[in-house]
Amino acid sequence: MTRRLLSKAALAAAFTISSLQPAAAAAPVAPANLASGALPGGGQYVISHTDIAPVAAIALWYRAPASGFDAAAVPGLGHLAAATVAASAPITGTPLGRYVGDLGGRIAISSYPDSIAISALVPADSAANVVHAITVSFFAPVVSADGLRLAQRDVGEEAFFRQFNSEQTIDDALDGALFSDGPARFPSLGPSADVAKIGLDQVKAYAERAFRPSNAVLVVTGAVDESVIATAVPGRADAQPHPEPPLEAHLVPQPQPVATTGVEAGQGLGWVGPAIGDEREATALDFVTDYLFRADTGTVQRAVAATKSSVSGKFVTYHDPGVLLVTISGGDVTTARKVVDDALAAAHKPLDKSAFAAAREAFLYHMLSDVQTPGGMADTLGWYTVEGDQAYAPGAGGLGSRYFAVAGSLTPAFVAATVNKYLGRPGAVVAVEAKKPEKTNK
Repeated sequence: MTRRLLSKAALAAAFTISSLQPAAAAAPVAPANLASGALPGGGQYVISHTDIAPVAAIALWYRAPASGFDAAAVPGLGHLAAATVAASAPITGTPLGRYVGDLGGRIAISSYPDSIAISALVPADSAANVVHAITVSFFAPVVSADGLRLAQRDVGEEAFFRQFNSEQTIDDALDGALFSDGPARFPSLGPSADVAKIGLDQVKAYAERAFRPSNAVLVVTGAVDESVIATAVPGRADAQPHPEPPLEAHLVPQPQPVATTGVEAGQGLGWVGPAIGDEREATALDFVTDYLFRADTGTVQRAVAATKSSVSGKFVTYHDPGVLLVTISGGDVTTARKVVDDALAAAHKPLDKSAFAAAREAFLYHMLSDVQTPGGMADTLGWYTVEGDQAYAPGAGGLGSRYFAVAGSLTPAFVAATVNKYLGRPGAVVAVEAKKPEKTNK
């Protein structure tokens, strides 16, 4: 599982097509007709055709650290740069954000420690035009003062509201406690006051390095076929022909307890896990977090209901290494923490075979459900491609894909052994004290 599936609700809300979406209780539909190849100016494309609804998701992913390429981290730089390019008028045509808005959609920008995604959900018959528009804008990025002004307004607003997301606050602190440097060491978006200080030259330098055709992964999903890729432009002829290599992440030898502040009291637990290339171990931790922490069905979620605490748990599948993060916020944090500790302790031992079989079937269903919509599938394909293992993406090929074959091979003993291997050693611990949030500049 990946962090993006928990944080990109804005994409689904960006385009009003609720009457076209499948019912929430419908059985998940396996994606089909997956194809991939090289873009004309370098980089990759991935396309997945489904007939769920007459819509298409277009997502342009880049391997690029959200806090910048320099040693001096600038949280929010990548997010702001993407928003600036989307708001700036390209060499020819209309700013991308306005163009997609005229179609009834909205650009959604998501930033993660080591990647940036620019996404749109549009009518399927507009997909080819949007592929053209998004590559025109980002394969030869224009950074204007007006675009930066608009982007700083919008990103500053995002940064302001981000402080009210307790899970995100704890996640950022856990990453900072686990990593001594590298992209995950720093939050992908800092305080709104810091976003306002990022200058035009910084944004331009970042955009020219990060948003190159050779560094791109273009994902198109939905009621489309491979012909839409032909509208992608090659981009600048003088751009660096090679993609950015994955940046190394160095771990803290012995994570120390971290005390921080947030809008409500909370606690966090974090451990380093397997890299994306260790597919069976990564899938085992996906299974564990689904079984314990999945919203509505997780055993921990049911057990903490009376505490009024919000609890989350996820394995984030990074290039190297992955991380398992657990957050507890609000309500009776102390009691909820005990429930979490007891559940994690029990996970060190193999589940009963019948209970495991039922949990594994539920896990497979959940993974398919996550890629039921074009937006969910675009998220998944983009993430796993950027992290270096496209073929392992859940749903890439439906139930016959590698991910589901690996999931089907899991056993109670192997899952317990994986938990012991990674969670049997000291991890990061975060304590959050409640504090009034920063005030908006408006």
